Amino acid sequence: MNPQFYTETVARKRPWTPTVGAPDPVREGSELCLQRALACRILELDVAGWLEEELSRSRLPEPVVAALRSNQADEARHDQVLNMAAAAYGWEHANEAEAKALRQEWLAHPDPPVVKAAVLESSVFFVILPILRRFGGVTLRVVSRDISGDETAHAAVNRQLSADLGYKFSPSLNRLRRRTVEWIVDPLRVAGDPQGTPEFWLDCSDSLLERGAAPQLRDTRRASMLAFFEVDNGRIPRYR
Repeated sequence: MNPQFYTETVARKRPWTPTVGAPDPVREGSELCLQRALACRILELDVAGWLEEELSRSRLPEPVVAALRSNQADEARHDQVLNMAAAAYGWEHANEAEAKALRQEWLAHPDPPVVKAAVLESSVFFVILPILRRFGGVTLRVVSRDISGDETAHAAVNRQLSADLGYKFSPSLNRLRRRTVEWIVDPLRVAGDPQGTPEFWLDCSDSLLERGAAPQLRDTRRASMLAFFEVDNGRIPRYR
């Protein structure tokens, strides 16, 4: 375990204050997908809880503890700004029941807590954020931009810690990840946009998890990820 990796990764985050502007038009054919993406905000605070579980079950060096504590604080800010965004659009309760059912599956899954956080942030949240940016207009693009810097660090820390502790994600968690993304993107139909289909984003999620990169997002400055649980400590995933 290289404590310097954790310190340097967290140091690259930038401070920001939750701010949401007035709702503006979203791309035709994307509204229900965007509603479902925002409904998954209920998982933000669960990520913080999983990190707390990992802190209680593992003896970790202080730099690692500090990184996890920093990331936990971010989750509260993410929850706040995403709630503000949902309220701005009048989507506070949209798709609530389905999102809660998925949340219960994530909570009940037996994989180690930091592994669940790593999978969720690397291949679900890193799909949600570029969807908000591409289809959500200025207001949701700003929200995505602010969260993205934090999530890049979170994914790096959680993947590296999973590797350092010898954890791997299970096939059943992989299936839950894919079902979650399928539910989010299933209603997406944006005519004339090659990224306006469910298949595009499912492929991105699969690629982010299985191959460590989503090259199909490179042209839109979305995400570039290192191989899952094969993190080189000299590199950090970044938005390009």
